[in-house]
Amino acid sequence: MVHLLLATAAFHDKSKVPFFIAAGVLVAWVVLMSVYGIRSTVFPASKVQGRAAVLITAVLIVATVALAVGTAKTPPGVPDYNTGVTTNGVGPAFTPVNAVAPATSGPLALAANPSGALAYNTKVLTSATSHVVIDFTNHSPLSHNVTVANAAGKVLGATPTFDGGSRTLTLDLPPGTYVYYCSVPGHRQAGMQGTLTVR
Repeated sequence: MVHLLLATAAFHDKSKVPFFIAAGVLVAWVVLMSVYGIRSTVFPASKVQGRAAVLITAVLIVATVALAVGTAKTPPGVPDYNTGVTTNGVGPAFTPVNAVAPATSGPLALAANPSGALAYNTKVLTSATSHVVIDFTNHSPLSHNVTVANAAGKVLGATPTFDGGSRTLTLDLPPGTYVYYCSVPGHRQAGMQGTLTVR
């Protein structure tokens, strides 16, 4: 069984021919057993013959299912969760959860999505120092801000709410993890937030 599953891994992202062959063999076997079973009055003739028929059927089913999974392809437009790229090649569909931003000792750049979507250009900021400077640019037609809070939800600082232009938020924070978000009603709930890590 293990050898069968390992063998099917080699067919990943290749043609579905092995699956179609296995499915054809399974269908032929089932038809053969059905015809033989209906016409024969003594099938199975013994326990060994009955067990062999069940075992062969089970192996063919497992092989067909394993090949179906092994040769399956991601539908167009759905992100590949290993790379974050959609199968139609458009580009990143999401930011992987385990993505870690490199620590920076200078100003942290943050921007609002220029299309008007309620999102920042990044969900992860990392500062190498306790003196945190966030340069926030808003090219969006909507008014936004950047608000920084600690794990308890206490607001530690914020830019003014504005549309068009840039503002800078400067904070002295001890090492730890913080959240930044837009405090305009509904914006944070729609996904306009991220994590700030101070090292």
